Amino acid sequence: MLKYILPLILVVSQLKAANPAEANTIGSVARERSDLTTFLKILEKSDLASSLTEQVSRSYTVFAPTDKAFNKLPDEALQTLFNPRNDDRLEEVFKFHVRYGSLAPIDLENYTLLEMFNGQLVNINYTNKQIGAARLIGERIVCSNGVIYLIDEVLSPNTDDLFQALQKDGRFKIFTKAITASRQGKSFQNTHSKYTTFAPTDEAFNKLPKRMLESLFKPENDERLEDIIKHHISNGLFARGKIPGYISLGRAGNTPKSLYGQSLNFSSKNGKLTIDGANISQTDIPTANGIIHVIDNVIPPSELSVLEILESDPKFKTTVSLIKLTGLDLPTASSTFTVFAPTDDAWAKSIYSKIVKKPKMELREKYYALLARHVITGAHVTENSLLFQKLRTIHGAPIYLTRDGELKKINGRKIIQSDFEAFNGFVNAIDGVIADQMELPEGDVSILDAISFVEDTLKHATELYDKGQYEECWKYYAKRGLEFIAKYEDRGYITTAQLKTLRSITVDDQPSQQFATEAWTSRNAFRTVLRQLQNLEENIVDSKLMMNPEAKRFGR
Repeated sequence: MLKYILPLILVVSQLKAANPAEANTIGSVARERSDLTTFLKILEKSDLASSLTEQVSRSYTVFAPTDKAFNKLPDEALQTLFNPRNDDRLEEVFKFHVRYGSLAPIDLENYTLLEMFNGQLVNINYTNKQIGAARLIGERIVCSNGVIYLIDEVLSPNTDDLFQALQKDGRFKIFTKAITASRQGKSFQNTHSKYTTFAPTDEAFNKLPKRMLESLFKPENDERLEDIIKHHISNGLFARGKIPGYISLGRAGNTPKSLYGQSLNFSSKNGKLTIDGANISQTDIPTANGIIHVIDNVIPPSELSVLEILESDPKFKTTVSLIKLTGLDLPTASSTFTVFAPTDDAWAKSIYSKIVKKPKMELREKYYALLARHVITGAHVTENSLLFQKLRTIHGAPIYLTRDGELKKINGRKIIQSDFEAFNGFVNAIDGVIADQMELPEGDVSILDAISFVEDTLKHATELYDKGQYEECWKYYAKRGLEFIAKYEDRGYITTAQLKTLRSITVDDQPSQQFATEAWTSRNAFRTVLRQLQNLEENIVDSKLMMNPEAKRFGR
C-alpha cells in the first residue's frame, strides 16, 4: 500500500509547487493579510478578481485601502457601496484603485497623475506619500503579478466632468457662462473622450475692456464667442506633469491643437509657464473626462495673416518691404506658410545690407531668391520642435531646424522669438539672414558615408555613456537618429522594420530614470543598422568582384 501512497504524495506536492508564483499574487497576498479584509471582499466581487488572484502573465499596481481606511467611511456609505444594486458603482470604485503595470517607487516619484483602470486620473505625489486625498502608509508589498501600496483613505472616482468641475470651482463663472452661451458644453461634458482645457478665471475675463466683454455675449457675436471657447479646449490629455503612457506639455513634437483648429503654443522659461502667451497659474486638475489648467488671460484664436503679423511688428520693416516688392504679399496673406523672418538688425549686419537698404525693382529676382530661403510651406511649430528636422523652402531647398534645450536654430541662425501664430501659419524672428546659395546635392549619402555616420554616432555616444552621462547619451542618439533618417531614408539602405525601430528611439517618451536602459536600446538599434549597412556593402563588393573575376581579392 505504501508504494502507492508515496508516489501520490509526490504528485500532489508537485502540483502545489507547479506554479509557486500563483501563491504570491495580489489576490493571494490580500487574502493572507488581516488589515485588508474589506478590500478583499470588493476584490472578490470585481471583474478583475481572476486577473489579480490567478494570473501572473500581466502586472498591476494596486493602492489598497486598509480596514481602518474603510472604517473612516460613514456606515451608510459602506452599506450603500455593498448593496447589490450598486455593483456598478462598487466596480468603479475598485478599479479607481488599480492600474495596469507594476510601478516601482522610482517610477512613482516622477509621475504627477496616474490613469487608473476605470480610465480616470488621480493626482500622486510619491515624495510626500500622497495619492488623491489618501496617504501611502506602511510597506510596499511586492507580488508575483504586481505591487500593493497601502493607503489610509478610500479613493473616490471623479464624478464631475470638465464643465461641472469649472462650475463648482467658483473662479470660472464667466467662462462657464460663455461655454453655455456658445453652445460648446457638449465637448466639456463628453465623458467618452479625454480633453484638456485652459480655463481663464473671472479675473482674466475682466482684463478685457468692459464693452468688449459685454459684446461677446450679444447674439450677433455668437460665432466669435464660439471660436474663442473652442480655442480654450483640446482633444487629448496634455498634462504639465507626467502621466504614464502620455507625453507632457513642452516635450518634443507635442503641441496641442485647439478644437478651433489652431495650435496652443506652450512655453516654459525660468519656471514661468505660458500657453499662447497667457500665464498658467495652476496645472493638472483632474476631472472625470480630462484636465484643467488655470490661466490668467483669455486666449482668442489669431485672426491675423502671416503678412499682417509681420506688418504689425516694427522690427520686420525690411522683410515686409521685400515681401511686397517681390509679390510674396499675396500668398503670405492667404496660403499657409511658416516664415523665419530676419529682423532689421539681422539684415543690417548681413552681406546683403547694401542691396536691401533701398530696395530696387531691378533686383526683385534676387530679393525673391533671398526671401524664399526663409519661407516654408505649411505650419511648423518651433517652440517644442524635434531635436533635428529637415524642411523644404518654397523653392525646394533643404533647410534644417535644430533644437538644443531652449536654443533653436534654422540653418545655423538663432531663432530669437518663435511661433507668432497667424490663421495661416507662423512667424519666427531670427538673428541672421540665410544665405542665397544653391548647394550641390548632398555628397555624403553613399553606403560608406552611412556606415561612417553610424560608426561616429556609436563612438561618441559610447564616450558619453562611459562618463556616466546617460541622459545626454540617450538624447544624442535621438538627435542622430533623426539626422540619419533625414539623410538616408530614401536611399533604401535599411529595412522597413529597422527604420521603424530607429524612429522609435527618436521619440521623447519621457523615461522615468532609466536613461541607461534607453541609451542601450538606442545603441542596439544603431548597431543593427550598422550590421545591415555592412552586409549591404559586402554584397556590393561581391557583385563587383563577380563582374570582374581578374580583380585582386584581399582577405577573401
